[in-house]
Amino acid sequence: MSIILITHHDENIYSSAKKVPIRHKKEPRYVSKFREPLLVAEKKKKRYSHATMGLPERLPPDPSDFLKKDKGIRYKALREKSCTPRGPLKAPVIPTATLLKEEKERQEKLPPTANFVARNVKKAVNLKPKSPEERVVINCYGDSKKLSAGMEPVHIYEDGFGKVPRYLKEFIKKREKKVQFQKDMTVIDHPKCRYITKEQREELLKGLKDNWEELQRQYQGLPIITDTIPKVHRKLKLEETLKYLEKDIVLLERHPYIYVYSDNDLS
Repeated sequence: MSIILITHHDENIYSSAKKVPIRHKKEPRYVSKFREPLLVAEKKKKRYSHATMGLPERLPPDPSDFLKKDKGIRYKALREKSCTPRGPLKAPVIPTATLLKEEKERQEKLPPTANFVARNVKKAVNLKPKSPEERVVINCYGDSKKLSAGMEPVHIYEDGFGKVPRYLKEFIKKREKKVQFQKDMTVIDHPKCRYITKEQREELLKGLKDNWEELQRQYQGLPIITDTIPKVHRKLKLEETLKYLEKDIVLLERHPYIYVYSDNDLS
């Protein structure tokens, strides 16, 4: 025979995980040590009962007994006691020659008092009368417009009229500097002059000699008698071309080291 020892039949798995709440003991409230002296001083202060709002139970004033003139509260101003200093009185100043001279110099140093009325009258008399405003009629109905509102040439008399503005000059200078800087950077990356190798020099020299021989053959094939203008022009052109070729051949044969550049790079 088994004995059931469970007395509470409402057990739950959630209640088994509950923890006993921890109760923290509160610290005593802070009380300033100056509290008691302040309370004692506050109690000793002289107070008047009902000084602010009056008595709690008081009959309202009679409407017929209103405040009459000169029946209100009068406050008397306290008289300040004036004390006359006792002592020997100073003797009155007798104007002497020195004092009169000093007074005259002081008066001369003061600025003269201006008579504004006379000044305004003089200004009003000499004032130039106001000239009427210049206007121009713009249609047949009499509508007018101010002459200064774009109807007369004013800006042509300015110093900067017809000249390039300063900001445009600065912009052009900056752009030129930028282009020059880009050219300089290109020259650093790619040199302007290019060296001709020995093989290129020999090939160039051979081509020039072949051209010279071809032109020499054509020149020798010309007729002896040049009786027409086209014949004369052709002969002169061949002679000039042969002369340039001979000069280039002599230049290449005389100088073994040659550098070339493009005309576009120098511009």
